[in-house]
Amino acid sequence: MKKIFTLISMAFVAMSVNAQTDESYVAVDADGNMAVEYASVIDESNVATNVENGSSVVKFGTANVEVEAVGSAEPADKEEGGQDITIGAQIDEALHLYELVSINSTKPIKWEKKNQGDINFSYIGGMGVPAVSMVAEEVYTEGEATGKYRVVYTTFDPDKGGEPQSGLYYKFTTKADGALKVGIWANKGNRTTFLVDSETKQATPYLVEGYINGQNGEDGKKKWLSNDEIKAIHDASGNAGNPWVIGAGNQPFWGNVIIDAKAGKTYWLFQGNSQIGFQQYTFYPGKSKEDVTSVETIKTIAEKANGARYNLAGQKVDSAYKGVVIQNGRKMLVK
Repeated sequence: MKKIFTLISMAFVAMSVNAQTDESYVAVDADGNMAVEYASVIDESNVATNVENGSSVVKFGTANVEVEAVGSAEPADKEEGGQDITIGAQIDEALHLYELVSINSTKPIKWEKKNQGDINFSYIGGMGVPAVSMVAEEVYTEGEATGKYRVVYTTFDPDKGGEPQSGLYYKFTTKADGALKVGIWANKGNRTTFLVDSETKQATPYLVEGYINGQNGEDGKKKWLSNDEIKAIHDASGNAGNPWVIGAGNQPFWGNVIIDAKAGKTYWLFQGNSQIGFQQYTFYPGKSKEDVTSVETIKTIAEKANGARYNLAGQKVDSAYKGVVIQNGRKMLVK
């Protein structure tokens, strides 16, 4: 009898886990309206108004997920009154390292809404090359100081591990076990993309699905590609030995990266030496990444984004209404 009772109790536990609601956050809706968390910290030119210590931090989340989006300052280009910049460069003689304060001019941090128009895939673009360290380096010519500086970025190395200290990255902290699916846009599919476990400082394996520019179906339209289809393209292009490259070539990718997230853990999302675009995330409590790979996610997000809108008084409003609106449980700022 005790054994039967235990089995029944386990069944009820399993049912309660499966009954947990999937939860989503949309950074930009199908009409191009930014979530209020982003819209409230930028001016009319998309320049961040909440910059502190060289970074702009935007916080948001849902019941089981907390997120910090971090955008960081970049040194200004020489034409803009800044220094000579060579990303990741090293010099062979008279290496002198200086703190970043030696750079005398930086670009303003921006959060911008962008769109991959042919699919209507809206996303947030941010500032900063992700790096585990960044220093200003004076350029020496034949042993003589030139008075010019360049920035040396030490980018994330999956063989060594680490964590981003500057640049653009997203921190996801999950309160329950489940599958975390993040909608991203990558300018070049051959750039490395990482989700790093904050405890181990190591990259976490992920599945990927979405569009690769130039990969069309028989109807000539962009084709949604499954993880297996993308892996086949990836391997055929000579990237079989690098699991952190999405797709191949210089073609943009937009779609989802999916991981198995654990309760109480934090994951950093960023690209190796470029900026990643963020569209949305969906968290599926109690599920694995293999359970939630499907064609529907981005389409579903877009459909949800077109749901009824209400003002803060609870009154239904139309698309012409300006101000803070609530749509599908999320606050959006419509300008």
